[in-house]
Amino acid sequence: MKLIAFAFVAILALVQGDSAKQCDLDACKIDSNCRCSNSPSPLDGSLGDWPQLVSLTFDDAITEKVYNDYLDPLLFSRTNPDNNPIGVTFFVPHEYTNYQRVNDLYNIGFEIGVHSITKNPLQSYWRSASEEDLVKEFEGQRHIISKFAGIPVEKIMGVRTPQLQLSGNNSIKAYVQAGLTYDSSWPSLPAKRMFPYTLDYKSTEDCLLGAKCPNEPFEGFWILPINDLVGNEGKECSVVSACRIQGTADEIANWLTSQVEGVRTTTKVPMTLMFNSGWFNSTENSEAGFIKFLDNLLEKEDVFLVSQKQVMDWIKSPVKLADFQTESEQDDPANCDKTKCIVKKGKEDRNFNICTECPSVYPWIGNPDGN
Repeated sequence: MKLIAFAFVAILALVQGDSAKQCDLDACKIDSNCRCSNSPSPLDGSLGDWPQLVSLTFDDAITEKVYNDYLDPLLFSRTNPDNNPIGVTFFVPHEYTNYQRVNDLYNIGFEIGVHSITKNPLQSYWRSASEEDLVKEFEGQRHIISKFAGIPVEKIMGVRTPQLQLSGNNSIKAYVQAGLTYDSSWPSLPAKRMFPYTLDYKSTEDCLLGAKCPNEPFEGFWILPINDLVGNEGKECSVVSACRIQGTADEIANWLTSQVEGVRTTTKVPMTLMFNSGWFNSTENSEAGFIKFLDNLLEKEDVFLVSQKQVMDWIKSPVKLADFQTESEQDDPANCDKTKCIVKKGKEDRNFNICTECPSVYPWIGNPDGN
């Protein structure tokens, strides 16, 4: 009986995978694409010698309305202190997305990442999803973006799971199988703000929001923590809309600015700010407040709005302010043979604006080509 029990435990461990070990600071070196989650700050000397990196991120469907009403007027004409255009990362879900506009965003120089095919609204779906289901969601969406927006698949590196609900090791296994390089789904409390790190070893980041967090090693896979904000009544919040800040444009701008300033003057840990069109739609003065906030930031010579990819690149080789440069516009634009299709999703007709020939049916989970 003991032999059977031992064999069962051994098989279970094999299926589940070995738990990650405590990080060895001497063995985990950045030049080997490894960084401990508990590594000390890489910023030596005076904080004033270093840039403050801020990532504006969006995970809405990219519709014509979102593109014209929010993205174009709020973001497109902005430049950083080095006079290069600002960086933004779009984690793109599939349903209702206009892939011609995704192509436009990529060609402007913004980063395109993955946010699943279905964007299922149930947190329980993402928390309990199998590895197989998650591969279909994220590998499928990476394929859809590449095929229908004409973006080289190797340029699609980052992922955010809907509602920030990780399914433990299943999520990271699916990401790796999908060819993705980093995750932007893991919140960290304001009292424990963290620099990006890899999952070669056990993470010391708290597991929040009811999600399951990974505990196995994943060599060279990066976590870009979402360092939480402090919202209404002092409550922590990951998404700007969840912070429930109301008021005049100046009050909204001052609050957003204070969240960055709290980091800029203490640690200069990179900040990821999560916005969505729902916040602009539902919060009075949000657009004007957002514009004033960007004006406030870009008055400071050490604050740069960059993509999540550039944050990851920077942490691998931290560059001081005197030598820091943001990425310029897209050097190798993606072609788009614009096509407007009407295709079936079940019995429903869907408009589908893409950069290639029309598929037979609306692409969906398990059928990302729309065959």
